[in-house]
Formats: sequence, structure tokens, C-alpha cells
Amino acid sequence: MMKKLLLIFLGLYVSSSFAQETTLVLNKVDESNFNKDGIISDEEIQGAKVLEILYEETPSFNTVPSKKTTGYLTYSDKFLYVAIKAYRDNVTAPVTTRDNSAIWTGDLAGFAIDTYEDARNHLIIISNPSGSPFDAIRMPGRGFGSEFNINVNVNYDFTSIGSITDYGYQIEFFVPFSELPFPNGKDQAWKFKIFSAYNDDKDQGVQVRAGSSKSNRDASCQLCLLDHTIVMNDIEIEKKLDFLPYVSSNVSGVREKYYDRVNYDTPQLNYGIGFNYELNKNLSIEGTINPDFSQVESDATKIDINSVTALNYPEKRPFFLRGIDAMDYSTNVFYSRSINNPSFASKIINQGRKSRLYILNSIDEETPYLVPTQFESFSGVGGKSFSNIIRYQNFINSNSRFGVLASNRFYEGDAYGNLFGIDGLFNFSDIWSFEVELFLNSNKEPTDDWINSDKTFGNNTVNLDGEEINGNAIYAQLRRDTETWRTFIEYSQMSDGFRSDLGFITTNNEKKYTIWHSFHQYPNKDLIKDYRVSLRQDFDYDYSHNIARSNFQTYISVLTVLNTRITHNYEYNFVKSHLEFQFKDFINHWIRMESRPTNFFTFNIFYKFGKDIAYRIETPKLGFTNDVNFGAQISINDNFRISPNINYSSIKKLDSDEYYFKGYIGRLDIRYQFTNSLDLRFISEYNDFSEQFFFQPLISWRPNPDTIFYLGGNQNYIDQFTDYNSPHYKVNKTQVFLKFQYLFK
Repeated sequence: MMKKLLLIFLGLYVSSSFAQETTLVLNKVDESNFNKDGIISDEEIQGAKVLEILYEETPSFNTVPSKKTTGYLTYSDKFLYVAIKAYRDNVTAPVTTRDNSAIWTGDLAGFAIDTYEDARNHLIIISNPSGSPFDAIRMPGRGFGSEFNINVNVNYDFTSIGSITDYGYQIEFFVPFSELPFPNGKDQAWKFKIFSAYNDDKDQGVQVRAGSSKSNRDASCQLCLLDHTIVMNDIEIEKKLDFLPYVSSNVSGVREKYYDRVNYDTPQLNYGIGFNYELNKNLSIEGTINPDFSQVESDATKIDINSVTALNYPEKRPFFLRGIDAMDYSTNVFYSRSINNPSFASKIINQGRKSRLYILNSIDEETPYLVPTQFESFSGVGGKSFSNIIRYQNFINSNSRFGVLASNRFYEGDAYGNLFGIDGLFNFSDIWSFEVELFLNSNKEPTDDWINSDKTFGNNTVNLDGEEINGNAIYAQLRRDTETWRTFIEYSQMSDGFRSDLGFITTNNEKKYTIWHSFHQYPNKDLIKDYRVSLRQDFDYDYSHNIARSNFQTYISVLTVLNTRITHNYEYNFVKSHLEFQFKDFINHWIRMESRPTNFFTFNIFYKFGKDIAYRIETPKLGFTNDVNFGAQISINDNFRISPNINYSSIKKLDSDEYYFKGYIGRLDIRYQFTNSLDLRFISEYNDFSEQFFFQPLISWRPNPDTIFYLGGNQNYIDQFTDYNSPHYKVNKTQVFLKFQYLFK
């Protein structure tokens, strides 16, 4: 729920109107004028340009905010300085690590920048009065109802320092020019906006959001709407040369029999180094040798008991996250976690005023392989491979762009996977836009036993037996956005030979037609703040023109009291197929409630019921489905937070009380934040399907985005060993690990 609210908040913060464009020519001052102490002195803001937050965006719309917030802008040779004074009666300021969603439960302030003035993205920089940092990149929206996409893992190394005052709070931002992407040149002009958030004094749990310019809900290009321009002359352009060495160690143990002791391996020592060099402000080269791409924070386990396609997980590795906005596609032709365990990786990013170039190379020691078919996907992990990606985009203007993609992967032997594509995004007016993606692939499979299956697709086998496979894919969307009405007409197709070895294509042999239309109103009354009613029709065919799926959906969403959003989705399936089986005329529903009744408690509940297909049984059958997910975040105080989550899923037979499957996964995340850079975390998870339990403690110190120290472990428990039916859960696998990484600039 917090993640979804976060995306909504960010979108509202950085939207503005085309009217009232203003230019602020900032005054340059000496760096010695500043004390990085979170206290805004008269000397620091003398001559600074003043920018007031004048418009409340939610819950009211373009009205005068009840609380005053003032921004002060200036700069030195090396950094942009933004100071914000917020006049508040009460201040809530949780202490969080970088990019933690808990920051959104209290007061915060920040700004959005479009450094290229072409709407390719917005750089978002935020802090709260505790100095907790948050940064993100906002990209053009994709999908149904999405006005924007957010990447919260950009990790700009800026300084934010806050303090609580007798009038409210104040925050100082010091943002080095070396950290931000922008065009070459000592003279810069950037689109800009400041924003703030605070808890409503009258309505518990409701957060007021306000900005320095008016919002505009009638715009297909939300990234085109920043209406302030800040001008800075004669800045110092520093060429970055960063070295990032690391050392890590871990020791693992296994218990093979219930009555055995844990047998520990010899401790493993790993080390490597990364570097990042800027030839100029537009062009950077990044490389890493023997990188440690292990994830410290475990992925939340997804229920896959009824899934017939592979599950994907979000990327958390910093090397792949930098510059990833260039690889944002509606068709999943790039998935960075398809590069699994590289021994070497390099990246070149060139961002000019009118174009962007992204080049990635890697040598992967353990390569994932994914074979999609019409209804299922098959995956395995194989041997060594060499991967290359070239991505180019030309920004014709803020309303139009064109791109090219080429990727290939070579495997040991003579196997390969090649992909070529072109794409474009065109905003024809304030409300109309068109997006298109075209891809061709040419593949030769490895001859290996990475995947074992007797399934076939077309004239080919799922098994990896050296077959040559070619395919194509098309995606197109026509979109109309206004404050009240939103319409999508979408078409996509993938031939039965389409795949992307560096992507995440789970199904193919399909042609999809979608029409989606919604009506949105903002009455902002006590009972109803806003509501949306949507209709959607889908038709899916295979390449032989056989219908695979046809359904109709209605979607109703209401924001009501206690900042609670209730959403109901009704789905009527005329036809839904799996393999050679076809099921007709059945209904399911899902209901989601997301709520923030108090400043210290948020929760979400998801419930799906009705009929659905049990896929992973010998003969697929229709059954009664019940899916329940509950998640919450409880702030005990500004430093201590508890986040429980439970996910239950089942499908019951139509004619009896027996189940095709049922079970749950429970997860508990407990964190104590000593400072913004030091925290202690415990994650525990129980999987009822596998009857396994794991416990993961971790202490983290992270004074900047790249310098880190981790010390933690994993304890995995099972209820039953193969040789003995144990009466209690007992450890079968254990691990202790540490990592130290330090950034040299």
C-alpha cells in the first residue's frame, strides 16, 4: 500500500500547469557561506531567489494551502543549494534509511528537476525534518491508469539536514552538480518545482500535498508540466572518477539429517572493485570486476503454487539501477536480473540534450534461460554467456521521442539470442498520445539439459536442442487523458517464436486487443474525496485466430474517510483457455482496501473470490478461488517500525470440500533506525506450502549511497527431513555474512 501511495504522491507533486511560467536567475555565492547544520541563516539565504508553495494539490485542488512553506534557491561552483522553511503547528519526522517509504507518514519537503528540459524524466529529491533522504526518477507512465513510473533506487549522493524549530521545521539541501545528469556546459537552465507534505490537522491520517505551481489533470504528458525555470551560470564541471572496492565473506552450514550437527563449509572470501569515470558531463563509463551482486535483503516470496509462468522480482543491485530509465519498455524485452552472476560488467551512458545512449556488456557465469509458449513458460539456469545491449533514444522535443534497441547474448558453443527493436512516444496534443514498439528476434538454442520438458510449441520443442527460432512482437497504444475521462486503445502481438534472452517474456503466440475507458471525479467531500469508474474489454487470440481469452471488467475506486481507498473489480470471463482446455462464462471479483487511519498506522487488504482455473494439476479444472493478502506498517515511534504481511491462496473443487491447493506465506519485518545511516533489521518468513521458515537478522551502516557495511545471517528451518519426521522445526541451512564497501572519490 505504501508503495502505491508513494507513486501517487510523487505524481501529484511534480505536475503543474502550462500557465505562469517563471524564470529564476539564481545568484552564485561562495561555498564558504554555508554551514551544513540544518539551520537556515540569514547569511546563507542572502540574495537567494524565493519560491513560495502557493497551491494545495490534495485533498483540495489548486487552492491556497493552510500552512506556509517557503523555498530559497542559490548555488555555488559545485552544488545547488535549496533551503525550505515550513511553518507548522505539529511536526512528524520519522528517522528512516534512504528511500524508505516510512518517510511518507510524516512531514516532508523537496523538489523536482528536469535538467534536460525535454520531459525524458524528473529527478526527485526529498527529505524530512530528521534529514532522512529520498530520491527517485519519474518516467513516462505505462499501463492502465498509470500517469507515470517511478524508480526509487537512483541513489544520488546529496546531503539533506533538517531541524525542528519553534515555527515548524527547516531543511537544507546540498546537491552536488557532479551527482546529477545534465547537458555539457557551464551555463544551465533547468525546469524546477518545490513541494511539501504535511498531516491534516482536521482529518486524521490524511496528508495534504502542495506545490509551487498549479496542477493540471488534463495532460497526457505529465512530465511536460514543470513551469519554473532556474538558471545557473558559470558552474564548475567536475569529471567524476570513483573507485568502489569491496570485500565480503560468508560461511554456510547444512544439516542433512535431523539428528546431525550443522556441517559448516570453509569460510568464503570475495573481493572486487568497480569504477565510474566521466569523460565529460554527458559521457560516463562504469565497470566492475568480480562484482558482489548478492542481495542483502531477501525478496518477499511470491505464491507460485498455481502459476504456470516464471515469476519476476524487482531489481535491487545498484550497478543495474543506474541509468535503468533508458530501458523502460511496455514489452518486457529487458530484465536486468536475467544477468545473474557476472564476473565482469561494464556500462556506458551518454546523455546529451537531444539524445541518450546506453551500452551494457557482461560476462555471466550462471545464465538464466527462459522459454515462453502460449500458456506456459519454462526456465532453467545454465553456464557461461556474454551479453551486450545498445539502446539509443532521440528526443525530438518534449512531446516526441524515438528509440532503437539491439541486444544479443552468446553462449558457450554456438548458441545465441539476438533482438532488434524500434520504439516511439508521441504526444499529439495536451491530451492525446501514441506509443509504439516493434521487435524482431533471431535465436539459436544451446544444446544443454538446463530445461527438461517433453512439451512442444509450433514445430519446436521446449527442450534445449539447438533449434533456430525467429519471431516478432508489436505493441501499440493510443491514449487520451483528461481530468474526467481517460481512454486507452491497445494492441499487442507476439509470434510463437518470440523471446528475449535478456528480457522477461513468459508467453507468446498471442494477439491482444484491449479497450479501457474510465470516468474520474474529485468532489472532495467529507464522505467521498474522489472516485473512478472504469470499463475494460480484452480479446486474446493465437496466431491461428483461435480465441484464447475474452473478458469484461468493471472497476470502481473510491477515496473516503480516514484516507481509505476502496476498490472493487468485477470480471466476467466469456472464454479463458489453458493448453487444450477451455472454460466459459465464469465470474470473479477482487476488493482492495488501502488505508492510513492514523499518522503511525497504515494497512492494506486484498481479497479475491469467485471462480478461477487450477492450472497446475494433471487436468486443469475450474474451482472456487480465495486469495487474501494483508499488509501493515506500524510506527511505534520515529525510530521503530513493524511491518507484518500474510498472503493466503486456495482453489476449492466445485463439487466437494476438497482443495486443489491451499496455503499461506507470512512475513514479518521489524526495523529499528538508530540514525539515518544505521539500522537493525529482522525479517522472518514462513511458507506453509513448503513448510519452511527462515529468519534473517541484519545490521546496516550506510553513510552514503555507495559506502556500506553489512553484518547479518540467514537461518532456514524445515519441519521434516527426508530421513526423519522431526517433531519440531529445526535448522537445515544457515549462513553468516558480512560486507564492507567504500567509495573513493
